[in-house]
Order: sequence, then structure tokens, then C-alpha cells
Amino acid sequence: MTCHDYITQHAIPLAQAVRHFLAREIPYRQLEDLSWQLLSHWQALPRIPTDKQPADDQEGVFWHLLHSLHQWDEQQIIADSWLRLQLMACANFLAAEGPCPSHCIGSRP
Repeated sequence: MTCHDYITQHAIPLAQAVRHFLAREIPYRQLEDLSWQLLSHWQALPRIPTDKQPADDQEGVFWHLLHSLHQWDEQQIIADSWLRLQLMACANFLAAEGPCPSHCIGSRP
């Protein structure tokens, strides 16, 4: 599996989980578990790119969203409306349902 394949395979499930959490349809623990699973799958790639720069906007937004879930805890995400909007914009973009949030570009772990 290539880096591109990884992002293609995991972007929509991550986006859906974030949207479900923000809508209070799944518990935070489920979202947290998914984020750790995604990082574990990344580490299991046969060749992890050494370049930290994302290849495209989709990958950059994916990493920003995943890093945000590890940076902010459940209460911060629930309480901060700006953060919630940012996470939703990232999820919408990854699901091909919104523009690229240009201020939300992360780097590879």
C-alpha cells in the first residue's frame, strides 16, 4: 500500500467518524480509537515516506484533522465552536462535500 492508497482508503471513514462525533451520534472514545488505529496502520506501511510534506491538499487536511484529534480533548472539542467548525470543514472536504480549508494543512507524522 502506498501513501496515496492509505489516504484514499482512510479519509472518508475519518471524515464520517468526525461528523458523527460532532453530531453526538458516536462517543468520543470511538473517535479516539479510530484515530489511534489510523496511526497504527500508517506505521505498518511497508515504506513510510520520510518527507513530512503532504503530497496534496487531501493528504494535508487528513493529517491536520488526525493531529487535531490528538491535540484537543473531548471537552475542548465540544466547547469550542470555532474548533468544531474547523473540524467539520476538514471532514466535509475529505468527504468531497466542501472546499479545502486552506488554513488546515498538516504534515505527515
